Amino acid sequence: MSKIANVRLPNADANFSTEKFNQLVRSLEQVIFQLNTSYTATPDQNIAAAMNWMVGSNAAGGGFAGRVRGFQTSDGIILPYGMVMDQSQHQNLSTTVENILTYDTPIFGNGVSVQAHEASFTGYIDDGAGGAGTILTVTAVSSGPILSGMTLTGTGITAGTRIIEQISGTTGSTGTYTVDTAQLVASTAIQGSRASKLRFDYHGQYLITVSCQVVNTDNAAHSFELWAKDTGVNYPLSNTRFDVPSRKSASAYGYVVANVSGIFTVRDPANNYLEMAWWSDSTSVYSEADVAGTSPTRPAIPSVILTAAFLSKEYT
Repeated sequence: MSKIANVRLPNADANFSTEKFNQLVRSLEQVIFQLNTSYTATPDQNIAAAMNWMVGSNAAGGGFAGRVRGFQTSDGIILPYGMVMDQSQHQNLSTTVENILTYDTPIFGNGVSVQAHEASFTGYIDDGAGGAGTILTVTAVSSGPILSGMTLTGTGITAGTRIIEQISGTTGSTGTYTVDTAQLVASTAIQGSRASKLRFDYHGQYLITVSCQVVNTDNAAHSFELWAKDTGVNYPLSNTRFDVPSRKSASAYGYVVANVSGIFTVRDPANNYLEMAWWSDSTSVYSEADVAGTSPTRPAIPSVILTAAFLSKEYT
């Protein structure tokens, strides 16, 4: 605020006279007069100062130091957020291993993104005796680790082939694995990828909401469980169980929407990531994607929708 010039206010003492009281009144009248007629705002103490507080001093819009202040624009507050989906089926790899949700369709976001686990190795696929089968033998690893759920690409490998689990060898490295598609592939360079890591550019607390379109093609009801993993480790007390009803007929399946929400804490953006895992007691249960409908026109159904919204800085 600009400085206001006014007469000196009277000093108070035990004998506050009428004259001093009148002097105080005259001083207040001058202050009010200046405010009403001649007051001029000082930009660097008003508008510019307020904008600097909201936007920050960084020319790119502030550095978002973990507070609401910073990383702002002149027309509103920008906070990290994201929405991702997957348009493919999430088949149940096995009733004895965890399945990890993957994402192929980033809808929008700021400071929240999907990254993939990647592995590069040499191996071959057969039945263990030279015929077509589901045993992947890894003889050398260039980069890794090799994880269940990775989709494999390489010369001669059937498109969409995924690793179910490791059955022998060094964890995530050389050894044998089972895959979900029988085939015969000679020794070749193989790439494995699993786009399952939700990454955050800024530390803090995030509200996470996940919805899975779960289908059951069996005649009996089955269980479906969904939980969170923090940087590869199960998040305590994050699991939720759903009962998926049996199918109504051979072509009318049982459905349930598995929906969970919770707060995920990011303390180390360079290393922390969120993954969502699921399990079912039947391979007839999986997260389904479906095509767009007609009569009336309806959007396609993704197998999973995940949203993330920044809540607050995490103080440690």
